[in-house]
Amino acid sequence: MMPLCACGYSANLILPYYAEGEVDFHLCPKCKLVFRYPFPSDSELVEIYKQAYDVERISSGGTNQESGLYAAVSYSSFIRSLVANNSTRVLDFGAGSGQLVAQLRTMGLQADGLEFSAEARRYCENVRGFGLLADLREVKDAQYDFVSMIEVIEHLTELQSTLSELHRVLAPGGTLLVTTPNLEGYRARMEKGYWHEACKKFHLFLFTEDSLRFQLGQAGFSSFNRMRFGPLQRPGLKFWLAARLSQMAGLGGTLCVFARKGES
Repeated sequence: MMPLCACGYSANLILPYYAEGEVDFHLCPKCKLVFRYPFPSDSELVEIYKQAYDVERISSGGTNQESGLYAAVSYSSFIRSLVANNSTRVLDFGAGSGQLVAQLRTMGLQADGLEFSAEARRYCENVRGFGLLADLREVKDAQYDFVSMIEVIEHLTELQSTLSELHRVLAPGGTLLVTTPNLEGYRARMEKGYWHEACKKFHLFLFTEDSLRFQLGQAGFSSFNRMRFGPLQRPGLKFWLAARLSQMAGLGGTLCVFARKGES
């Protein structure tokens, strides 16, 4: 039996999304969320991330979970340009092996990271020299002024409860930065059920701007703004030109959005 959507919509009205390829994705007619059903089992996900965060894979940049040093530098510079001052408390949620946190710290920010993978946390402590949090429940209310969630929301097994927890740990007026593969992007439209982002079995949700806005609103965030020209994840003039043209048309491969917690 189909489960309820994260928005609570009736299970018997959930629709198949792709006719070919990744046919286990379904669409909620109410909130337009596209989600995988069934999810991989907990043991399957543990094994996926265990293999991805093998020490050799992390060292070689082959985790398929992290975007690499260029992207970490690009995003850290972007985040640094947004925060008010060095006293701003930053949390990178889904920090992987801590690469972005390390870059933020080199820029003088008070940055922490949270990562579910024990292998990734161990690598960060052994190689980068600092620890990562393992559970949002360890974090006090209103602890952070800025939370980044870079290519993470599509992995969440508990979508609404996790977003609500992120809302809790943000200080009033705080900002959540979310990036995720864009279901309305050019490649997603062309490749459909064979889209490379849909084919990643650990991607449990696929978002449009509207469905992402809905889910963030359900979690209590009071404002939502999309940045069309987000940070680039790869170097090179050819990639820069292709990315900027697709972003200009609203067909870029990555959704980059801000959501804010109300002041009271």
